[in-house]
Amino acid sequence: MKRFLRRNDDLTIIVIISLVVTVASQFYFNAFTDSFRISVAVIVLPLLLMTIGQDVSAVKTCFATAACIFVLRLSIHYGIYHNLEGAVDMYLPNAVFYIAYGFIFTLLCPNRHTASYRKMFSVILVSDFLSNICEICVAGAGEDFKNIVEIVTTLIGVAFVRGVITWLLLVGEKQYRTLLQKEEHENRYQRLFLMTTGLKNEIYFMKKNSEEIENVMGTAYKLYERLSRSDLPDDIKNMSLALAKDVHEIKKDYIRIIQGIEDEISEEYDEKQMKFSDILYILKDTTHHLLEAKNLNFILNFSCKDDFLTAEHYALMNIFKNLVTNAIEAMENSESGDTITLEQALVDDEFIFVVKDNGPGISKRHLPNIFKMGYSTKFDYVTGNIYRGVGLYGVKAAVEEQFGGSIDVHSVFGQGTQFTIKVPKAALAVEKNRQQL
Repeated sequence: MKRFLRRNDDLTIIVIISLVVTVASQFYFNAFTDSFRISVAVIVLPLLLMTIGQDVSAVKTCFATAACIFVLRLSIHYGIYHNLEGAVDMYLPNAVFYIAYGFIFTLLCPNRHTASYRKMFSVILVSDFLSNICEICVAGAGEDFKNIVEIVTTLIGVAFVRGVITWLLLVGEKQYRTLLQKEEHENRYQRLFLMTTGLKNEIYFMKKNSEEIENVMGTAYKLYERLSRSDLPDDIKNMSLALAKDVHEIKKDYIRIIQGIEDEISEEYDEKQMKFSDILYILKDTTHHLLEAKNLNFILNFSCKDDFLTAEHYALMNIFKNLVTNAIEAMENSESGDTITLEQALVDDEFIFVVKDNGPGISKRHLPNIFKMGYSTKFDYVTGNIYRGVGLYGVKAAVEEQFGGSIDVHSVFGQGTQFTIKVPKAALAVEKNRQQL
């Protein structure tokens, strides 16, 4: 079945190449004799054989092309002159060219997948020239060519020009595919990095929760010890012990989940360090896509005055992604604000990061509570869900607990909001690679 499908695919590609080359063959000019034509089809043919037709037989493709061109030109001749007298002799040399081209091309380049572009230029040049020789010999049967040197020189020139054009197109096609692959790689890299950033953030909270679970388990066991010394029934004592055991099992499952996620992250993404400028580039690109999805046209002013290499790229991305996303969500539901600024500088061995917007600001009633766990002013009017409110809480926890820094917020209702983060240089920068920047 697979072989049958493969044959059908090959046949489809052969037909497509034959039809495209046949159409291109109609752009030509005559040389030497009325039946000898120089066309752009000989540029298109090797280009298609080296791209979409790499897996199909060049001989079969050229045979099919020769047949299509021969039939087309006979049909056009008959449509104009209403007879086929002399038509076969006139157009047969054209068909001979493509048949010869298929054999010569295959002989010179048996494996198109591994052929270098330097080799392909010579293959195209020689195939074009020798096929033209075959065609001119058939077309000139019975005719006396007075200047064979002129003919050969012209054919070499034509083959060289068409070879150069074809080679340049092949190189351009390769560069285009390389750019597409690079773009896809960068997109995949960004998606993977952002996914890992989100998982790292969740793991951080899961680890904090595991500590809470540990405390609950300890409390449950202490309760069992106290109850065991009392005169209460044994079933109540056993119940408290079972509670402690259950909490312990939950903790073990929780830790296994954390370890499983960390193992997957380490296998999928092994980037250990990253420049802060690269973090900003990914954040800016991702934010532009978010704005496009929301049909918003905000201005993003992201600047990195003192670049540095860091191993804390996940945490930094999570911090600034949260702050920038909050600014977008605040301004998209307001009539004011269209600019988000993120600035970075090094002052006295301390990194200072400023994230600000010119949006609606935060009211005095909400401002004291924005860093509290579970506190949120966001409400989804479509689903009715209230956001869980861990974004700014997580930002503050990362800045203060993980980096030993500080975060301050200044907001004027109706004018905008500014977050200022200060982190010691030693907590972020990888000093041993500092000179490489």
